[in-house]
Amino acid sequence: MIKFLNRVGEGDAVKWLNKLNVVEYQAQLIEKMSDFCTTMITAINQILKARVGRILPEKWQADLLRVRDGFAALQPLASRMIPQALKELNAKLRVLQALVYKGEIHTVATGKGRAEVRREAEAYLIERPLRDAPKQGTRFPSIHAEKFHEDRLRRKYSKKGYPDIVNWKGESPSFVKGQQVFTDIASFSGEITAKSAREMAGSTIFRAFGNETALATKSGGSWAAGGFWGYQKVPGDANEWRQLSAVLDEWNGNGFLGVLHLPEDLAARMPGTNAWHGRIAEQFGNEVPAQYLKGGGEQVIINLDELLKKELNRIGEQVKATGKPASIEINGVRAEFYPSGWKEVEGVHGYTRPEGVEPPYATYTRQLHDDELRSKVKDRMMINAARIEHQTTTGNEP
Repeated sequence: MIKFLNRVGEGDAVKWLNKLNVVEYQAQLIEKMSDFCTTMITAINQILKARVGRILPEKWQADLLRVRDGFAALQPLASRMIPQALKELNAKLRVLQALVYKGEIHTVATGKGRAEVRREAEAYLIERPLRDAPKQGTRFPSIHAEKFHEDRLRRKYSKKGYPDIVNWKGESPSFVKGQQVFTDIASFSGEITAKSAREMAGSTIFRAFGNETALATKSGGSWAAGGFWGYQKVPGDANEWRQLSAVLDEWNGNGFLGVLHLPEDLAARMPGTNAWHGRIAEQFGNEVPAQYLKGGGEQVIINLDELLKKELNRIGEQVKATGKPASIEINGVRAEFYPSGWKEVEGVHGYTRPEGVEPPYATYTRQLHDDELRSKVKDRMMINAARIEHQTTTGNEP
């Protein structure tokens, strides 16, 4: 970004970017948009009144009238739509501005008789990336689920007959503190795809559940059936379950597994069993901040038949109370419940956080040596937060 700004403009690009506030231009943009609409309306009216307009075919005249009326309808919308658009743009700009750091100028040693070279000190920024730029150590960051993206999220993830994932809002340690996010969407990393009952047929889905524990303090523990399910491969041990499914200690104490084998004719038996499918996002602990789970497994948020869900929960509570396995078939769905038998389920996994993995926008730097040069472009995007690699032999700060 800084390189581009230096390419198209002159002066201190970092200072200009950090001072930029697009909301300040709201009144001007609304005025310019209104003027533009007025100009188009006036121009079309003048054309239709002129001789050339009167000899146009009626179809063309009607088309021009529709265009004119469109601008007339658009004009009053500007005062409502432009502020919202600027608000969203400004929020993204704030994130970009937070990545920019300007270092001090220092002198680089040169050979005898050569001009003195001065350039900025630089710091290599190491930070948690956005969803489209995962780095080593954070392969599965949450996708954008912030409330200010609500209109776009509803257009993409509101689908008749599918679970409503643009619904529950709350805070998440995976996002900026105090920011409201759609928590169902935030649980995914990367693309979320819709799977119909026909596509879910023949699949295996699973859930861990258990009683209340020292860290999972919800009264009564966790339910055997709910909206979130692991997809296909059932985990073999506690570490695999915790890490790939990113189930924090504070959410679920485990103890038992419920596995559903969906029938091949699921669409005929339960046509409403539609789901959202995708990779599981990393999770940072809230009640237990030291815990970090990397995610990367597969999950579905699925619409299970309410009678089926009720029966699964009834059997699940029975298994929790007795500690004995159970199995049942309901309308072609084969369900198995059994103790996981896993040891060291709580307070063990995810407490050794990889270096550099922090909640969003919590960053640290390593300062480059005086004579060290480092590329500011790495694969997909610019991730160095120092200013443009700009050298000068003038001895003056650019």
